[in-house]
Amino acid sequence: MPDELSLSLRARVALEAHGFHFTHSLGQNFLLDDHAVAEIVARAGVKAGDHILEIGPGAGLLTAMMADAGADVLAVELDRAVEPVLRDVLGERSVRIVFADCMKADLKALTAEAFGENAPFSIVANLPYYITADFLMRAVRLSPERITVMVQKEAAERMLSQPGDKNWCATAATVRYFAEPSMVMEAPASLFTPPPHVDSALLRLEMRETRAVPAEREEAFLNLIQVAFRMRRKTLANNLTAGLSLSRTDALRALEAAGLDERVRGETLTLADFERLAEALHEKYSN
Repeated sequence: MPDELSLSLRARVALEAHGFHFTHSLGQNFLLDDHAVAEIVARAGVKAGDHILEIGPGAGLLTAMMADAGADVLAVELDRAVEPVLRDVLGERSVRIVFADCMKADLKALTAEAFGENAPFSIVANLPYYITADFLMRAVRLSPERITVMVQKEAAERMLSQPGDKNWCATAATVRYFAEPSMVMEAPASLFTPPPHVDSALLRLEMRETRAVPAEREEAFLNLIQVAFRMRRKTLANNLTAGLSLSRTDALRALEAAGLDERVRGETLTLADFERLAEALHEKYSN
């Protein structure tokens, strides 16, 4: 394939040459626009020497541009049908590609093997819409320096929601516990091939250097957030009773100890509220 072709044209030629068929069930909407992909690389702050875990390289435009910026890229791809396309687009670039399901693979082990044990890395991805929430919940636990992901615009807006908003949810609260989110770019559906039915946005998560809850109690804290949002129309006391197997008396005492009204609903709680409630529950059940 001629070297003078732009990356986007190179990808289109490779997709056609290898008879690639987009699979709707895999959420395959490839971003085949050089300017947009270059903007993602810039917004993600990718620079020479960075370790990057990329999820879903697709046709490889983003992969190639990050490698060209001097980053050390490990790409995890589910669909082996893109393998010949990636070979054509990436050419001689040195990129590690692992064919695996990012929702099942041991990403911590993969990054340790690729970059070194405890080496800092960031995550960059054009995520299939259907895995956004579940993947973000996995990704924040990997403790990367930064996460930059292209997602459905509505999902990005949800991550920016505040307590009491209709979009405030367990995923948004969990993400905010680990990171400071911002929407740094919008991408209309027309930029993608095939175009999805909705617009997208680039969500950037700057991970917090320190977190409020001690590491040994973090999983219990994150579970508390999940329980609080489990039934949105129920009071928090009812959710605690059902989700944590507490008696109603104990649930109300925990709320009182945390300075919360007994009629409060989980979707109105701030992270500080959750932290006080987690502390109250810990004090009661650790004695």
